[in-house]
Amino acid sequence: MRRVVAYALAVALGWLALMAGGMFIPGAAPSALVILPSPDLLARLPDAGLVHASRWTATINGVTAGDIYQSRAGWLVLPAGLPLCMALPDR
Repeated sequence: MRRVVAYALAVALGWLALMAGGMFIPGAAPSALVILPSPDLLARLPDAGLVHASRWTATINGVTAGDIYQSRAGWLVLPAGLPLCMALPDR
């Protein structure tokens, strides 16, 4: 049973690392899902456009993962708004 849990954890962490690393490919994703954003996210990123926000996440566009990490605006950045994934709400 411990092996199954260890394999599941390794797969989950590998998937997160792959997704987070994909954000550093220029133009890979039109938006970014910021996990555990800072309370002053938009003040730290004046060029960012807020798409959606909740208590634990924020979806923004117009900035790169490097910008988000450099300004310390969030703990983890994953791609968002990719084709064939969940559609962004029309506004």
